[in-house]
Amino acid sequence: MKELDPVAFTVQLGRLYEQSRKSGTVSVTMKRMTERRVVMATKTKKETPKGGEAVLDKTRNPEDVQYPCLVRATFKNTKLSTVVPVEDLDKFQNAYTTVIKAYMDSLKKKERTRKPKKQKTAA
Repeated sequence: MKELDPVAFTVQLGRLYEQSRKSGTVSVTMKRMTERRVVMATKTKKETPKGGEAVLDKTRNPEDVQYPCLVRATFKNTKLSTVVPVEDLDKFQNAYTTVIKAYMDSLKKKERTRKPKKQKTAA
């Protein structure tokens, strides 16, 4: 899984959506990064993710902590992920919305079959 910064993630996500126009689907998940996830990411990468310092700070009030957001995207065998700090979340959401709107035209309308309505019988 590639770990990218938020800007590069949105660019790569656009490329995934472009590839999915022919066939396949892109799946995007967003999760709040809990303290446990921040600790695991710190151990594997040997550095704390941006925005994770506030989570690991034990002197802060637990209600005041703002958690970063973990965003993952998959398309066939390609996996991307990024950690978005709270300060950059609005900027990321705007960029993500732009990418989604740009590739919204490739969606297909669901085909629905109409069932005949039942006639009421007078008794």
